Amino acid sequence: MTPRIKRVTKTSATLLAMVLLTGCASPRPISSNRLDAQIAQADAAYRSLDASHVTYNNAVATIAREIDGKTPAELRSEIDPAQVRIDAPALELPLVRYHAVRTPPQPKQSPAIGAPVVLEYDTSRASIYPRAGMFLPATAIYRRVQNQPHLSFIAADNRITLDRKSYPLVTDKTAAASMLARRARRVAQSGLTNLLHPEMRAKGEIVLSQPYDPNKIPILLVHGLQTTPFTFLQLVNALESDPEIARRYQFWHFYYSTGTPVLLNALRLREELERTVQIVDPADHDFATRHIVVLGHSMGGLIAHTLVSSSGDRLWRSLFVVPPEQLRGNPEMVQRLQRAFFFRRNPRVVRAIFVATPHRGSAMADSWIGGLAKSLIRLPDKLQTGLTDIAEKNVEVRTAEAAAFFKELNFTSVHMLSPHDPMLLTLARLPIAVPFHSIMGEKHNGAGSDGVVRYASSHLDGANSELIVRSGHNAFNNSEARSEVIRVLREEIRAEAKECVSLVSWPEFQ
Repeated sequence: MTPRIKRVTKTSATLLAMVLLTGCASPRPISSNRLDAQIAQADAAYRSLDASHVTYNNAVATIAREIDGKTPAELRSEIDPAQVRIDAPALELPLVRYHAVRTPPQPKQSPAIGAPVVLEYDTSRASIYPRAGMFLPATAIYRRVQNQPHLSFIAADNRITLDRKSYPLVTDKTAAASMLARRARRVAQSGLTNLLHPEMRAKGEIVLSQPYDPNKIPILLVHGLQTTPFTFLQLVNALESDPEIARRYQFWHFYYSTGTPVLLNALRLREELERTVQIVDPADHDFATRHIVVLGHSMGGLIAHTLVSSSGDRLWRSLFVVPPEQLRGNPEMVQRLQRAFFFRRNPRVVRAIFVATPHRGSAMADSWIGGLAKSLIRLPDKLQTGLTDIAEKNVEVRTAEAAAFFKELNFTSVHMLSPHDPMLLTLARLPIAVPFHSIMGEKHNGAGSDGVVRYASSHLDGANSELIVRSGHNAFNNSEARSEVIRVLREEIRAEAKECVSLVSWPEFQ
């Protein structure tokens, strides 16, 4: 062997020994894989985290950008050479992709660490989640556990402890919701279709926008006429930005065709709530399924009213002077009406928030705008035929108010939002069995209306609180209204805490 060859061999052996010796202590600093190099930088920044959060956060953000759009399998294959373990939330849904979140740099003085990301899950086999996928906000961090490097995605907590020191996490709760809105654009834009062509798309279903948590209080959001669950996007973002609300609550949405008769949509809500509970809590013992708060906007508030009140036969008697079994017409439709008109309050729902709800109707339903909407709405043939058949075959047993109101045989939701609807006025008088709160809008001082619903229609005696904000009909987008919703939700947290103390003080718990 020539001297030159010996020198090369000796140098190569030295480099190999250095790689093998340092590989046990940290990811490989020499690699053709760009992600390996970024992991090495993050490892160095982690070891001096106390000295510079900025350096650490920049290193983790670089990793997040590198893995943007990658599948778990792709990330695993690229990160395996660095011997880094991957930690992700353990959900029953399959994780399909990682997404980086572009956010402004954190202030240098901020103690928060990590990089915000969104984890995308496949929901094709989970009917209670959005069909477009589950998008979970999380924070990517690099850390060492028993000297083993980990790339972790933290979704359930706002803080993390590293080397016995607690750090807040850099988060972006709004990114996941925005990503879902873009992916589910057809749903977000389906409000008009679901009004004019009921049941063409939205059959009426409860959708969970987050993984079900048995220990968090569900907020069941019920949207109004010509809108969809995405109407609440800004409200949900505001609620999730509050640490206490985000820690104690989860968000459920009722998505339905708003042109369908109000009480039939209310029936669908009650049925879907029980179906959802059966799916998430088949043993029926979770805290979450027994402590639901419902928030209804506009017509959604009317639908929500049927969850927190009992009808007896009052709604039925507002239309007919004979019991259901004496009604003539299609038996299937009679039975459906009976289920819609007779209900008992749902004990799972513990509090209600009504936002701009026309408990006594809206004059707009009788205006030329309302008339145009009523003429354009096309109920499903089977529903229209069934209701018309019952109305025509039971002329002599209808109340005078019902005969006058339904003389045009119009059964659309818009028609039933009229201040002259006998069912609506009866529903407004049903006592509410839980604490409830009213939020109304007023377009300008002295208006007494949000432009769609007057105060006199939104007001209900007995409310635990009532707030009027300077707003149009979408009062939930007003900052004061959002603060009020947060206040009410905190009030429910305190009420639940008192209930727990009372239970523990009972003799059988001593």
